[in-house]
Amino acid sequence: MKKHENLNKRVIKCLKHVVPSKYSFLIFILFYVSGLVFAILKPQYAASYFYYGFFLGNMDVSIQLPDIISLNYLQNHFIYYLGQYSFGIFLNNITLMVLCIFTGIAIVPVMLTGLFAFSGSLTGMLVIKFGIFKAVLILLGSFHLPLEILAALLSIDAFLKFYGSFANMVLKHDTGAFKMSIKNEFLPLILKIIVILAVAAILEVFWSTWWVYILTNHYISWYDFYFGVRSVFVY
Repeated sequence: MKKHENLNKRVIKCLKHVVPSKYSFLIFILFYVSGLVFAILKPQYAASYFYYGFFLGNMDVSIQLPDIISLNYLQNHFIYYLGQYSFGIFLNNITLMVLCIFTGIAIVPVMLTGLFAFSGSLTGMLVIKFGIFKAVLILLGSFHLPLEILAALLSIDAFLKFYGSFANMVLKHDTGAFKMSIKNEFLPLILKIIVILAVAAILEVFWSTWWVYILTNHYISWYDFYFGVRSVFVY
């Protein structure tokens, strides 16, 4: 019993370390609801404004399982093809994160509108196209999306933390407090965001794409999908 209790405490403690502030969460709720209402009231305008990617099932997938699965095939397929694609998503998200945190210029178009409002709009469009039950299944199984939202929320917190500490340093002429804040609060926050985005990129390629595909097109096993996928064209 004690081992389970200690494990539960560790899990809770770990989760507390990645919980965003109430201010960034309130911002998310505001833009999520705005996107949801926008999609429900004006679905045609929402469809023209947001790009939903593969979430609505608009993808052509070419699948051909090899006759022999060799180590060379696994290396080329999972590392140089799927892995490279996943790494590209990770680098793109990291670049956007850096722009948001250190300049702030990407917060509105990338996070507030491009992710938070997009998520709400996506929910509305999924419900309209597939119904509530399938929409919930698609959203629950697309594990990368909540992770990207979490990373965005933490990025807003990091932006506020960095410039809040900087402003405090300028006002109080205390560089020591600024350095301490960067070391103990800002840098650990950045590390968490990087880890979350890395996991999100892996899940988007190696899980979410298949999950959405089987719910919006036709069923195929995870093994056949990922061991045989040759190309994915999203339209």
